[in-house]
Amino acid sequence: MKKLLSTLVLALVALTGWAQSDLGTLAETMWRNEQTGDWDIGFTEKYAIYDCKLWEYDYVRPKGNKVVMALTNNGEKVDVVIDKEKKGKRQMLINGKKQTYSLITTSELPSYPTKDTTPFKDNGYRAIDTVTFVGWLKDLPKEVLDRNRKYVITTYSIFTREATEYSGGIDDEGHFVVKVPVENSQQVYTDWGRTSIVTVLEPGETYFLLIDGAHQKRLVMGRNARVQNELLAHQYRKAFDQLHEHHILTEEQLLAYKDQWAGMYQHNQALLDSILNVNPTLSRKFEDFHRLGDIATTAEEVMQSCLYAEGGKLPQAVKDYVDSLLWPNIIKPYTIAREMSFLLYYYSSDAEHGSDKYKQSVTIDANSLLQIEKDGYIKFSEEDKALLKRFQDLTNQFKQAKEEDYEALNEKNKELIEQVNVFFQRDDVEAAINESIDPILTEVAISDSIYPDALLRDFSRAQKLYERLDHNRKPLNRTQMAVLNQIQLPAVRSALLAENDKFINMQKAEVANAECLRPSSDVEGLTDGEAILRKILEPFKGRIVYLDIWGTWCGPCKDKLKESHFVKEQLKDFDIVYLYMANTSPEESWKNVIKEYNLTGPNCVHYNLPKAQQRAVEQFLNVDSFPTYKLIDKQGNIHDLHWLHTEDMKTFLETIEKLNK
Repeated sequence: MKKLLSTLVLALVALTGWAQSDLGTLAETMWRNEQTGDWDIGFTEKYAIYDCKLWEYDYVRPKGNKVVMALTNNGEKVDVVIDKEKKGKRQMLINGKKQTYSLITTSELPSYPTKDTTPFKDNGYRAIDTVTFVGWLKDLPKEVLDRNRKYVITTYSIFTREATEYSGGIDDEGHFVVKVPVENSQQVYTDWGRTSIVTVLEPGETYFLLIDGAHQKRLVMGRNARVQNELLAHQYRKAFDQLHEHHILTEEQLLAYKDQWAGMYQHNQALLDSILNVNPTLSRKFEDFHRLGDIATTAEEVMQSCLYAEGGKLPQAVKDYVDSLLWPNIIKPYTIAREMSFLLYYYSSDAEHGSDKYKQSVTIDANSLLQIEKDGYIKFSEEDKALLKRFQDLTNQFKQAKEEDYEALNEKNKELIEQVNVFFQRDDVEAAINESIDPILTEVAISDSIYPDALLRDFSRAQKLYERLDHNRKPLNRTQMAVLNQIQLPAVRSALLAENDKFINMQKAEVANAECLRPSSDVEGLTDGEAILRKILEPFKGRIVYLDIWGTWCGPCKDKLKESHFVKEQLKDFDIVYLYMANTSPEESWKNVIKEYNLTGPNCVHYNLPKAQQRAVEQFLNVDSFPTYKLIDKQGNIHDLHWLHTEDMKTFLETIEKLNK
């Protein structure tokens, strides 16, 4: 009896060991449904892959010329019966449904058996949908996984033109899950720099990506994963170029650049046509992705040349070409081509610079300021009103005087003119003027006249509003909120309101360690740039000072501030003072950026000096771009830093080491 029991135990151990580690010829095989062409199931030594999940083997048993297995995943169970392989094909019964499957022997999924004319899913941009992106970087070298232990998916918003990264941790076996909010069917960039895939995600879908380093496979599983597999299997190099001349171009040069891109567009379309002819079952989604991508890239690159056109306005022939390319051939949803978001910006910019409405100038005098007060944008004190009356009287004198008398009038009223200049530089006055004459209403009117689709008009409004939020770092004003309320799409409105609420809440919060915000009275009365800077540096003698000259209006400055915690972590072993000096930054916006990026440590010092003093410091330091960085050593010597110095932390740390001696 003991011998029989022992034999049974040994048999069970042997069977269990075979089930978990030896699938026979099924091991490390992937199978596609012969009817649909989809990758439906796969078997690795440790897991089965099915329904976008990894399943453990409960048991695997031979049964005649079949294999019977049970798969489990968090309480779910799937029964699988697999017939003997015949010429690379097997009949499989999965949860009671029998299908014919063929072994996938290629790196990517082979061509699908029939053509699919289904368009991309279009949710009308009514709400943000979430995609679940599951994956397995299987059998990749550890050093490749360690390059970044996060799987990053980057989206580009057509509402804001902003890139957003979503990520999921990669475990030691290479598994990851990423939840990705999408505005609609949307082009994304995944795992850039490692597996580097450009694809499209459709709202509400779940995908499973397998990158198998040992068997050289790249496959996507999902109920609607056909186009993702086609994009992996049919990659090709397109013609592309960019402007290399970053100065004002002549009309002839702009037309030549347009012609160059027209030729590249035709070349890229011919390449696509060739691929479609050789692979006639490629889906409509595959074709739409590439057609719109080529249209949007060409139009965006050509329209971007408006940045180098005299007055920002392209020759009519350039605009006519873009219009003939774009509007008769546009494909929806627009978000399947990332370049559409940038195209809208440049298309609107060119139209604005060509509009007489946009070019109209506004003169602000005392009477117009009093009207601004009457309209509720600001409240002036009696002292302010008295100054404005004197200013208006002087303005009238200039209007009546002869040109040769201007110099004498200036000299006679020198003190008043200085008081008026100081008045105009007040944050509340500047904000009231900007709000009352905000050009966004003109910009919206122009956009409404050039976009044939209400969706594009909403996107254009959203981009302009987000640009103001990003630039000003404070809530939208009344005029801007009125424009936001014109937007029809709920998802677009919600995205902007969420960003606006962020700044409303930020304004309500106090600055942590408020003593790091230094008053301009520290350098009151000083006008020389070097004297101002030396006065500011006095308390930090004998310490290294890392100087950052930035502005709330400067995008690259804010991008660097966002990364500053990484830099400080690298420098934590050194006694360093972080000195931030803001250029032309309204106090409200200045404080909001400091709060947003938590730039308030005990070794942080912030100044927002009056414009004249800040300008004097910048002239002393030869500042000609933003951000500008300097290092001040323990002896007070000033050292230049390239604005991208933190991208080479090894060299930067060596520099700090030398200064620390």
